[in-house]
Amino acid sequence: MAAPRASVVVPVHDRAGLSRRCLRRVLADLPPDCEAIVVDDASTDATPQLLAELGDEIRSLRLPRNAGFAAAANAGAAAARGEQLVFLNNDTEPGPGWLEALLGYAAEHPAAAVVGARLLYPTGAVQHAGVAIGQDGYPHNLYAGFPADHPAVTRARRLQAVTGACMLVRRESFERLGGFDEGYLNSMEDVDLCLRAGEAGGEVHYCPAATVVHLESASRGREKFEPSVARYRELWRDRVHRDDLELYAEDGLIEVEYPAAHPLQISVSPLLAGIERGDGHEHELEPQLRAQGRRAADLEQELARLVAELADRGVEVELPRLGYGRGVAAVREQVEGSVPAGATVLILSRGDSELLRLDGLQARHFPRGEDGRYLGHHPADDEEAIALLEAERAAGAEYLVVPRAESWWLDHYRGFASHLEAHSRAEAHEPCLIYALAPVLAEAEASR
Repeated sequence: MAAPRASVVVPVHDRAGLSRRCLRRVLADLPPDCEAIVVDDASTDATPQLLAELGDEIRSLRLPRNAGFAAAANAGAAAARGEQLVFLNNDTEPGPGWLEALLGYAAEHPAAAVVGARLLYPTGAVQHAGVAIGQDGYPHNLYAGFPADHPAVTRARRLQAVTGACMLVRRESFERLGGFDEGYLNSMEDVDLCLRAGEAGGEVHYCPAATVVHLESASRGREKFEPSVARYRELWRDRVHRDDLELYAEDGLIEVEYPAAHPLQISVSPLLAGIERGDGHEHELEPQLRAQGRRAADLEQELARLVAELADRGVEVELPRLGYGRGVAAVREQVEGSVPAGATVLILSRGDSELLRLDGLQARHFPRGEDGRYLGHHPADDEEAIALLEAERAAGAEYLVVPRAESWWLDHYRGFASHLEAHSRAEAHEPCLIYALAPVLAEAEASR
């Protein structure tokens, strides 16, 4: 009998409702040449009955005592027959085609020992687009809180680590590495495995085509978190490559200009970070943006917790996904239908190149720097915002588009908004405001 192409290994400990929801999604989309293995890590609830109900649809085994994710995953891998091992948390909901996406990516990248998926919160915001090693030497989820369709999120790439919440590992690599290090308990064992795979000559990749909703950390307790962090610190922190700034630069979210003398000009996308000047006089907008980001992260985690609790009680909840992709498409469609062909259009955004893909139009970021790329920060005040606009108008810009998501500009920069009202002609549409710049300017000059 031929070995299965892949074994999906799902460690579970209690939370039978979560496991039911996860396994239903897995089995509904499981290719016939793959198998599902569930490792019951000494559950004390209705999990054994659930696994008995599933019968031959799964292979299951039970551990005599609660040993944690690493030990349960290793036990599942030892029982697995598949050519590829795919580890999946039971607090996940895999999207359609997720497993084929991982397997296809692994086939196309034979050097990849590990392949990770794109993980989303229940609302559709990003929870994980790979793992970066921060300047503090610790692992951090890339682009948590970003829109799921952001170009930095949808880019497949090689990284140092991905999360074990959904992770494909080639069997030969897993066995050569000795599996997950059971010295970690419910955290850091996935990053450790990836780093060891890299040291052994294997590659770690992120595959955004495999999309999974993750009710982050809902399934296992975090009481052992600090000892695991201490183990990571001892083994890796002082020698791991700190790559987060490199990744942000690759994605155009951080840009550095080098004048003849210091200071350097560093531009950072507001979607990524705020900047403190260090002199106690930061712009009032930056603390607001940071506070908003913290609130959004707290809400995402609380929603994940609530959805997990409801799922555990057998209640199905489908939250609306963030409509970023639909919003971008709506703006493009509106602009293409409202602006004459060949016109030059400014798009007020935070540097999203997707908004510039307008058929038959010349599109530019606003605000932008001298190199034509997104400026990377907000104007300091109304005077700077107006100066940037008028420089663009003098350079041939004919229209300014303000997507609804960026309409806060008109409230924050009230002088800028008044200037637009006085020197442009506005059309209000559902997805955006469109200001005609050049015609109003021409009319003003003709009336002199």
